[in-house]
Amino acid sequence: MTEYLPIISSFILAFSFMPMLNKVRKNRSVSGLSLLMMSFGVAQSIYFIAFNLFFGRYYMVLPFVVTGMLSSLILYYFLRYDAAAKQRKQLLYMLLFSVAPFSLLASPYVDADSLLIALTYVGLVMSSIRVMPQTYKTLRSGDVSNLSARYFMLQLLAGCFGLTAELYMAAPSVSHILNFVMILLTNAAQLACIQYYRHRPAMA
Repeated sequence: MTEYLPIISSFILAFSFMPMLNKVRKNRSVSGLSLLMMSFGVAQSIYFIAFNLFFGRYYMVLPFVVTGMLSSLILYYFLRYDAAAKQRKQLLYMLLFSVAPFSLLASPYVDADSLLIALTYVGLVMSSIRVMPQTYKTLRSGDVSNLSARYFMLQLLAGCFGLTAELYMAAPSVSHILNFVMILLTNAAQLACIQYYRHRPAMA
């Protein structure tokens, strides 16, 4: 039964992005969205995908594939609608820097197991802080026009399923467990922030 939880989590993740993508396409802008959050989403997904493929944890790959692909789609819309030439270069450098550690696998002196485990902890740090730039941006600007509360709510629910699936694994990964816990905490904080700014005018 638990092997179906990542599949359920993947569907929830896919649905979580839909309201945000619809708003971005409708407004033809990614104003209010943190591109750092989406860039970290792509990078940490790559790290966790590599880990799970290498260690044969195949059904745990799917949620990270969905997150990585849909975060990449947000970045595509950023390049299409909002990005200046300087921002395009910055995004390219950030993504190249994210995949650079995999070049170490070509070295005979680097143990693949240790490197991939280490990268999941880098991914954990990215996952832990990826929503924080968005929360900071929201607090600073008060702009929630392109933000979808359902995105963060469904991300929260997907994190619950992911955490449950990981806890029932034969050999649970500490970095994965911590990753899902941070997803729960940071998305809950951002959701509270959105609700505050949406209800503040009515309270004034």
